[in-house]
Amino acid sequence: MPRNILLFSLALLVLLCGCGRSTPTRYYLLESALGPVKADSLPSKTLRVAQVTVPDYLDRNSIVSRVNGQTELIVSQFHAWAEPVGHGVRRVVQEVLTAPMLAAGFNVLAAGDDTRADYVLLVDVQRLDGNFEANAVLEARWTIKNRHDDVLARGIYADVEQVNGKTYDTLTAAESAMVRRLAEHLATRLPALIRGKS
Repeated sequence: MPRNILLFSLALLVLLCGCGRSTPTRYYLLESALGPVKADSLPSKTLRVAQVTVPDYLDRNSIVSRVNGQTELIVSQFHAWAEPVGHGVRRVVQEVLTAPMLAAGFNVLAAGDDTRADYVLLVDVQRLDGNFEANAVLEARWTIKNRHDDVLARGIYADVEQVNGKTYDTLTAAESAMVRRLAEHLATRLPALIRGKS
C-alpha cells in the first residue's frame, strides 16, 4: 500500500510540473522599416506628433484580431504589443514623416522634446485589427493645428491590407504597412496645408 501511494504521489508531481509550464508570450512592434535620418542642421519650423488616441478595445498589451470580420474579437493571451499601440503608431508616424518634412522645411520633434511646436498633428485611431487569412483594417482621423490651437485641416484615412497567413507575424506586418501608408499620406498633404500658416 505505501508503494502505491508513493507511485501515485510521483505521478501527481510529474503531472503538476507539466501543468506549470505555459507558452511564452511573444512581443511585437509596429515597424516603419526605415533607416535613420541624418541632418547637420534642422529647420526652425517645427511639427509635433501628439499622443495618438486609440479605442478602448485596443488600449491593452494583447494583440486583438477579429473573427470572420464580425464584431467578435479575439484577445491573444500569448501575443502582445511590446509598447502601447498608440505609442507604436506615433513612433512610426514620426519616423516616416521625418525625412519628407525635413525636405519641405519642417523639423519633426522627437517624442521626448518638450519644445513648443509651430504645428501639432493629432491622430485618432478608430480601428486597427484584422482577420487571419483575410484583411487587416486601419481607420483613423487626423487634425493639424497651429501653435495657437487653431485647426488648419482635418481628414479621415482608411486602409485595408491583406493578411497572408494565420500568424501574428503576418497580422502585425499588415498593420505596420497600413500605419506606414497613413504617415506617407500625411507626408504628402501636410507641407501644403501648413506652409505659410501659423
